[in-house]
Order: sequence, then C-alpha cells, then structure tokens
Amino acid sequence: MKRIIHILFFISVLGNFSLAQKLTTAVSKNRVAVGEAFQIQFSLSGSSGSGIKLPNMNDFEVYQGPYQSSSTSIVNGNISQSTSLTYVIAAKREGKFTIAPASATINGSTVQSNPVTIEVVKGNPNSGSQGSANQGSQNVSPPSANSNDNILIKATVDKTKAFIGEQVAVSFKIYFRVDILQLSVASMPAFDGFFLQDAKENSAQTSETVDGVTYAVTEVKRTFAIPQRTGKLTIDPFEIECMVRQKSNRKPRDIFEQMMGTGYENVSVKTKSKPVTIEVLPLPENNKPADYNGAVGDFTYKVELSKDKVKANDAVNLIITVSGKGNLKLVDPPKIEFPEDFETYDPKTKENISVGAGGVNGSKTFDYLMIPRHEGDYKIEHLNFTFFNPTKNEYVTIPSPELMIHVDKGDGIANGASVFTPNNKEEPRILGKDIRYIKTGDPDLQNKNDLFFGSALFWLCTTLPILAFILFVFYRRKNQELNKDAVAVKSRKATKMAKKRLSSAEQHQRSNNKELFYQEISHALYGYLSDKFNIAGADLSRENIINALKNRSVQESTIMQLTGTLDTCEYARYAPSAVSGDLGSIYNNTVALITKIENETK
Repeated sequence: MKRIIHILFFISVLGNFSLAQKLTTAVSKNRVAVGEAFQIQFSLSGSSGSGIKLPNMNDFEVYQGPYQSSSTSIVNGNISQSTSLTYVIAAKREGKFTIAPASATINGSTVQSNPVTIEVVKGNPNSGSQGSANQGSQNVSPPSANSNDNILIKATVDKTKAFIGEQVAVSFKIYFRVDILQLSVASMPAFDGFFLQDAKENSAQTSETVDGVTYAVTEVKRTFAIPQRTGKLTIDPFEIECMVRQKSNRKPRDIFEQMMGTGYENVSVKTKSKPVTIEVLPLPENNKPADYNGAVGDFTYKVELSKDKVKANDAVNLIITVSGKGNLKLVDPPKIEFPEDFETYDPKTKENISVGAGGVNGSKTFDYLMIPRHEGDYKIEHLNFTFFNPTKNEYVTIPSPELMIHVDKGDGIANGASVFTPNNKEEPRILGKDIRYIKTGDPDLQNKNDLFFGSALFWLCTTLPILAFILFVFYRRKNQELNKDAVAVKSRKATKMAKKRLSSAEQHQRSNNKELFYQEISHALYGYLSDKFNIAGADLSRENIINALKNRSVQESTIMQLTGTLDTCEYARYAPSAVSGDLGSIYNNTVALITKIENETK
C-alpha cells in the first residue's frame, strides 16, 4: 500500500510539473527619453525550458544585465517555477520602436512572449546613449509619483451607442505603480442627460498590462447611466487626488541614511480620466404601439385581482407587477380604463430593485384600490404592457387576460346619495332614506343693527396686515444682512450639513456595513471642514486642514483626534480587516468631535 501511495504521489508531482507555461515581456515604462535608462524583464513561468532566446535590441544600449532570478513554490501540492532575465537598457535615438517577442523551447515546442512598443522622445542633451553602470542603476529607481504614467484613471463603458432609456455600465478604475497612502475625489463627473443608479464597486486589487507596463488596478466607482435624451452625451472626467509615497532625491542627513538609503517622502498627485461620449439613438417609430409608456429593457408582466367576487361598496385591489432588467425606476403606472361605477384611487407603488454587476433588475408593483358602488358583472380590459427590447431592437407587447369582477348587492346604504349613470340606461336610484342637506334645529340669526364696520374685528383686520408687512420688511432686511457674507453663511451651516451626511453613516452602522460606514464618516468630516473653513475641494489636504484649525485656536488634542479619525477611515477603506472597534462608539465620537470643533472656533 505504501508503494502505491508513493507511485501516486510521484505521478501527481509529474503532472503538476507539466502545467502550462507562459513567457512574458514587461518594461518599467514605455515612454522614455533618449539615453534614459529603464528596465526590461523576460519572465518564463513553468518547470523547465531550454532557455530564453532574446529578441533583437540593436536600437537600445544595454547598461546592465542580465540579472537572472528563479523561484519555486509548492502550494497544496501544486509546484510552480519561474525564471526571469532583467536588463537595464536605454534608447539610442528618437522614434517609436517595437521590441519583438522573446522565445523559449519547452518540451519540444516553442512559446513566444508579447511584443512591447517603446516611444522615445527627445531627451536631456547631457544624458547621451553612453552611460556608466552606476548611472543606469540610478535611473531605474522606483517610479516617480510626478510622472503621469504611474497613476492613471480610466473610464470604461460597455457600449458607446445606446437607445434612449437603455442602461450603460460605466466603470472608473485607477491604475497605479506607486504606493498610494490616501485617495480622495477631487471632481465627480456631472453625467448631464443621464439618470444614474450606482452599483457597488469591485474594490479587489488586480493587475493589468497596458502597452507592456504592468499596473495594479482598483475600481473606484461603478454606476449604470440611463440616457434621457437623444444625441451625443458626454461623461465628464473623473478627477482624483492621491497622496503617494516615493523615494526622496535629497541627500542623506546622517550616516544611517547613507547606509539605509535616502528615505521616502509623501507627494500629492492629481489625475483625471478622459471624457467618454455616448451616442444616444431615439427609439424607432416603426411598429411603435400606441400604449407604449417608455419601458426599455427585458421584462415580464403579471396582473391579478385580490378577489373577483365582492359586495357593493367593498374594496378590491388590482395588482400589476413588472419584473426584469432595465429602467424599472422610470416605468410609469399603466393608464387603466375602469368601469364608470367604480370609485378608484391613485396606485401605491412598491419597488424591489437592486443594482448588481449585471445591471439594474428587480420588480415594481402598482396597487390600485377600487370600490364598486353598484351590483353587477364588470370587465377590466386593455391592460397590455409594452416595452422596447434594445437587444432585439423591437417592441414587445405582453397581453393581459380580461379580468371579471362580480359585484353583489351591498349591506345597507353606503353614502345615502343619488348616483345617476346614464350609460346603464336606468332610472336614478335613491340610495339614501330621506332628502339630504335640509338643515334642522335653531337657526343662527344675527341682529341687523350689529355692523362689522367700526367693530373691534374690523380694526384688527385693518391693522394686522400693516403690522405683518412691517415685520416682513424687518425680517427680510435682517436676513439680507446675514447672507451678504457667503463664506460666513456656509460656515454657519457647516454643522447642519455634517449632521445630514452623518445620517447615511448611521444607516450603515445599523446594517453593520463597515466599509460604507467609514466611507460616509470620512465624507462627513471632509465636507464639514471644507464648509467650516472655506477650503475648496482641490485644496482639501491634511496640511491645509491642520493649518486652518490652528489659525482658529483649536486645541492640539482636538486636532490629533481629528487626524486619528481620518486615518482610521482611510485604513478601513483599503484594509478593512486591519480596523476594529465598535461602530456606535466611532459614530458618537465623530459627532462629539464636530461639536468640539464648533465650540472651540466660536
């Protein structure tokens, strides 16, 4: 038995060694200056191979390399190996050059890597193509945060041409190759002409290769935009501000920095996405049903009565449910022709709509209350539902069966009134027991000599409007004086606006959604500080906030409490598992913190 187990284990190991292998080429940057050194790496993942055959790189000068590295890992019995060759190279002249794929022979077959395109621009005259190894090693230090190539934000849509009312998935992703310490939204796109329904973004970090450069990628916003008018609609840029950590270029201050390196510094970087244009097409007029009410998507339809046999003056409900995927939020209640003998009310609308990765879906229910006043048999018809399916590019009509309601004679007289229905060709029916609206009892008579003119009520009615006008003018002038200073008005209302923002955090606290709770706490604090101290969103940095608090004589302990709360919110956004604590205590501490700042700045 032991021998069999050993044989099976040996076979499984051999099988794991025969996993598919891949050869890739990656560069540290794909836009360089003439003579600027950068890294190129050829990586072979797998177990064995006869070696990597490099492509022709005559347009580049090799400063250093090759540096060879290999690794082997065993996870759950799966063995994986990788080998990489790294060179430090520099371009000899300007132009656009494509480095051909590298190749390797594995188990008798040849695999190739991806080609890489390098754009070479005019460089510094002092940095020629000739350079020492030391110069090359200095040029390949960690990417600078000031380079636009190291932090990118891209807007992607699932379609650039859509019908009016058709949902378009919009995703904003950040691509980065540096350490991001803090991320804040500098400017949100306006989405003019769209109805929006936000979805939860996928905050999981992945990696993507763009033009041969590998980036870490995280989605920062995802929404579904439903165009409301035809023509070309533009999604404005999404702008963010990041606090990143980069290697410092200053000289070492002491011997320890000389031994360990020159250290790092934090730098603020702004970047924004490119605008995206969506061409919105009108719905086709051919074969457009007369009862179409604007539904776009793919839906099902259900019509039912709470009961089909009632007594006169008893209530009955007509329930219509529209389910599926599309612009459910914008679906209007259907117009129904009820029998004339029915008393009807506006429908109650109930929504059960969710926004997921696949789009907006769910159901919408319309509940009509009807009260038949006369006995008889009644028919409710013309309840068909029509929607436009953009996938099939056609209108779809779902028919509804005719609904019959049998009404028996009611118990007693409901309203004691006459109801005349000429369409029934019947004589008017007396529903009450006697003639109505004849007043009985003692009449309220008035002496003819009691005149209103000159009475106390007359003078009160005469002077009251004048006093009210004077008070109105006084209040209006007082209000104008208070509102002259827009900055002061905004500052006075800062606490009120912060409490409104904190209401969303309180809802997430009740549902124990930590990520959204900390996000709302952060938005509430930054919004309060921006309004209170008149700091624009583009200048709302940690340093400006601290300076503003110190200028208003806020205590140092309060400032430290504020920065600690902001740090906790940022940690919770990017490392939720590293943050612990009672959400209720954090919420109460945030409210107390805003109150403390408000009291100390008076």
